[in-house]
Amino acid sequence: MGFYAEYYIYDSIKEDMVRKRTRLSSVVNRYHTVRERRIAAQELVEEINRKLAGGWSPLHQTEDSRLYTPIADLCNKFVAAKEREGVRPTTLTNYRSYTGLFLRWCEDTGRSRKCSGTFLRVDAVQYMDSVLEKGNGNRHYNNTVKALRCFWQWSFEHCYCRENPFAGLKLLPKTAKKRILVDPVSRQRVSNYFEREKPQMLLVCQLVYSSAIRPKEISNIQLKHIDLDRHYILIEAENAKNGKARCATITREIEKYLVPLVEKYKNGDFYLFGTGKQMLPSVGPARRNYFTKCWDKMRRDLLLPEEMQLYSLRDTGLTDLLHAGVDQLTVQHHADHSSLAIQNIYTDHYDSGLNSKIRDLAPQF
Repeated sequence: MGFYAEYYIYDSIKEDMVRKRTRLSSVVNRYHTVRERRIAAQELVEEINRKLAGGWSPLHQTEDSRLYTPIADLCNKFVAAKEREGVRPTTLTNYRSYTGLFLRWCEDTGRSRKCSGTFLRVDAVQYMDSVLEKGNGNRHYNNTVKALRCFWQWSFEHCYCRENPFAGLKLLPKTAKKRILVDPVSRQRVSNYFEREKPQMLLVCQLVYSSAIRPKEISNIQLKHIDLDRHYILIEAENAKNGKARCATITREIEKYLVPLVEKYKNGDFYLFGTGKQMLPSVGPARRNYFTKCWDKMRRDLLLPEEMQLYSLRDTGLTDLLHAGVDQLTVQHHADHSSLAIQNIYTDHYDSGLNSKIRDLAPQF
């Protein structure tokens, strides 16, 4: 027999009340217990009543049961679809993260049982308001909008909703990166600290500064990626930020740290920075956020400013190359930037050394 919602609606063409039945079995049968089925059925009936009260008419419109898919199920379907498409692992992780945060909000606000077809723009606006209320910056806000816009666009294309509730939401202005350059005196203090406390972390700092490798990319370096003969480290496409493989330069200073490690650990599948407090090569990779934790602890111990971040070393290295006379195009390729405009974002920082140099060398008026 199955489950149906039965109701009457006025047909202006026949000028009479017409009975309408909506099949609920495909939705209700997703739940295992009788109580869950009753709750789901009641919510669907209430939703139909709200739509009817708002002037909606089903007489000349057909509806697919996909519109009644619970949001939690839809999130899982979306992630599974993206995994089948073969998106990059980092992209898939981001989709899981943003849809997970979104689903948690739905549960906290009682929207977890809301159907995909009844999630409205006002719900999207309220969610984005909650993102800002938590103190997140413009960058996180914009990334959230982009991720959920993609999620709901996929849902719309696959008939799980009638419109994309996140379409048209404006992005916030980009804010300047809150980082400052690491001056030579501070770099020497950092070097002395890690050489004494955690030598592998000093190598991380050198790779960020001299080889312009991003911390997240560093965590995925395996010994087989290191080519000492040709003096480069291969950053594979799946690990690179922009999805393009590149060969990062190994300087002489870095090479003297890498040679003993490569000779000692023969297994090419070992990660250069492994699990464990000392991050020595092992079968498992160190977490990227562990690098940040080590840096933050050092920064507090040495009383360095909070704006002096691990990623600041990369900005500093690129700026120092420009000051050393290396042309902008070479620095752009070294940094793996798509354009000089992007590069300028990362090299446009306050430089106390530059101010001092101008102060000492500027001619008198």
